[in-house]
Amino acid sequence: MNTGELLALVKTGTDAQIRAAVAADPSILDRLADEVLEDRKRFQLAYYTLANPMAKRVHETLAREVAIVGGNRSSKTDTMMAELAIRMTGRVPEALRATYPVEKFGSLPIRARVVCNSLTDTLEPVIKPKLRWDQWNGVGDPNDGRGHWGWIPQHCLAGGTWEKAYSEKYRTLAVNVDSTWVGADGSTRSLRGTSKCQFLSYDQDLTAFSGSSMHWVGHDELPPADIYRENRLRTLDVRGSIYTAFTPPDEIGMSRADVGWFYDEVYEAGLQGRPGFETIRLFTENNSILDAAAIADLMSKLTDEQRAVRLHGEFLHLTGVIYSLFMHGSATWCFKCQKRITMVAGGCISCKGDDVVEFAHVVDPHPIPTNWPIVMVIDPHPRKKDAIGWFAITPSDDIVMVAEAEADGTAADVKRVIDDVERSHRLLVRKRLMDPNIATETNDKMGRGWTIRKAYDDVGIRCDMANDEINAGIQNVQELLKPDRATRRPRFRAFNTCQKFIYGMRHWSWDEHVRANDKEPKEKVRDKAKDFPDLIRYLANDRPSYSKYALGAQIVRGPVRERHIPLLVGAR
Repeated sequence: MNTGELLALVKTGTDAQIRAAVAADPSILDRLADEVLEDRKRFQLAYYTLANPMAKRVHETLAREVAIVGGNRSSKTDTMMAELAIRMTGRVPEALRATYPVEKFGSLPIRARVVCNSLTDTLEPVIKPKLRWDQWNGVGDPNDGRGHWGWIPQHCLAGGTWEKAYSEKYRTLAVNVDSTWVGADGSTRSLRGTSKCQFLSYDQDLTAFSGSSMHWVGHDELPPADIYRENRLRTLDVRGSIYTAFTPPDEIGMSRADVGWFYDEVYEAGLQGRPGFETIRLFTENNSILDAAAIADLMSKLTDEQRAVRLHGEFLHLTGVIYSLFMHGSATWCFKCQKRITMVAGGCISCKGDDVVEFAHVVDPHPIPTNWPIVMVIDPHPRKKDAIGWFAITPSDDIVMVAEAEADGTAADVKRVIDDVERSHRLLVRKRLMDPNIATETNDKMGRGWTIRKAYDDVGIRCDMANDEINAGIQNVQELLKPDRATRRPRFRAFNTCQKFIYGMRHWSWDEHVRANDKEPKEKVRDKAKDFPDLIRYLANDRPSYSKYALGAQIVRGPVRERHIPLLVGAR
């Protein structure tokens, strides 16, 4: 059996075929091992497998702006560079062939750009080895299999060698495209030409980032805002993609100005599912190349906040957020430690226990049983839009936020918005709560100098006054956010359609985002992003329960007919 036959056997042969070949010629094992090692070195991309199973979306997404957020050594840069190699060469690894979108090859050959912190400290020792076919990236030597050779195949390099394909003067890499893509439907596409990639660093002048259009841009670690936005401009006319692979800084000194722009502009847009954006989170402990014991040893020397950053890529600039426990994505709770924790090797890194549960507060919309009572909460404002939320109370006394709205204008205008929401969602409200501070204010646009409460009551929005206790209310909400030991889930959840509420919960913060005496947050709160989080605080202060609202409260008559709701036991 010659070399080509050996490689064909290992790449496409079945286990039975390989066993039969070995039985016929036992020496084939050594020859197979040698040939495979050499072939992997020259064409590592063909053998590509996910180091982190969570990274699959990096290759599947069609989003134009992609945030790959992960802990240290979570495989974020490796994965992004593998994606670059696929896009530049048009060659899809067998492991991705069934799901890789053919739409990504609409512009081959491509113009690409990779930007990193430093040309000397990052490009040379980190980025280039991940692309050079003759450079090993991993733990131990290649025989251990815990790593990979550089992703660009030798035969794809323009001129056949790295030295010919890479220009040291201009820091550009030329890669030949010569492949045929076969789609899932059997259709084929011939891909030919030469792709080029430019390498830049964040310490270069902004003028270096102007120039021609780019089909693909990759940022290794968070870029300055002006560089990111310039690269965004380079992709607009060709509908290119921007990938950013990073671990957020774990220094409190990195302020909202340093990282907050990316969090608000890209990261949260991806979490919210806005068109054109995707956020992909990679956890260090899921990287199959790393040793779990080594990770645990390293992380035991870090604070809880540093662990959250370095293992899960969470943003430390949000440590001053009041409801920091509120999770848009999934997290892990330890019932013994009574806190959100980092998982390593199946247990809590702090107490080593396994009484843990994954949880999240943002969920997909789902049908609400008609016997769950609905409470509407409104935070009116005479000089800006009213914040309004609707909450369902479950028989186990959980709270589910099912809808939100903003309304402006007169009380009659606000009522029309409320009617529309309750009609479209078929909500029969049993109680309405209102901010008591604003309720007593007067405003001419409400009509004849009436109070806001009186104006709303006059058009049929009859509200009880909420309890506005701030500190106790915050504590009440914090208890709702903790997973319950009996149900293994938080008592409060919100539909992912309540985007303004979610934004407020993730951004409402203490006046000083650093902690007083390094122990407790200061008690003064900011007004910014406060309106929608106030809604759940008002409800929490009302001590909500199923029995209280389902059986004890009077139905608030509204635009939705009672025929939508069956007669409840005990109702009159």
